[in-house]
Amino acid sequence: MTSFLEKKMRGWIPLVAFSMCISLTSCAELFSSIVEDDMTVALNNAKPKSSKSKKAKEKEEKQLRQEGKCPVCHGMGKTPDGLYTCSKCNGTGKISE
Repeated sequence: MTSFLEKKMRGWIPLVAFSMCISLTSCAELFSSIVEDDMTVALNNAKPKSSKSKKAKEKEEKQLRQEGKCPVCHGMGKTPDGLYTCSKCNGTGKISE
């Protein structure tokens, strides 16, 4: 024989389990939206990172021109990945005025 209290508890167990699942789901959704918002803000405020200053780039370009090298591809004749020829010098690596 089951007591009245045991019958009551059996009726509440599914309800408690369901409410725990709901609260965990809403916490996960809240956390997900916070992370998504933070990522969006970070991406929108990101600035391109340049390792060289404008003066340093101008100086390097001037030096490449003095050496007769194409300033776009740095005298390589190809893109940095090596897949395409430089459109400025047509793959020669030399200045084409």
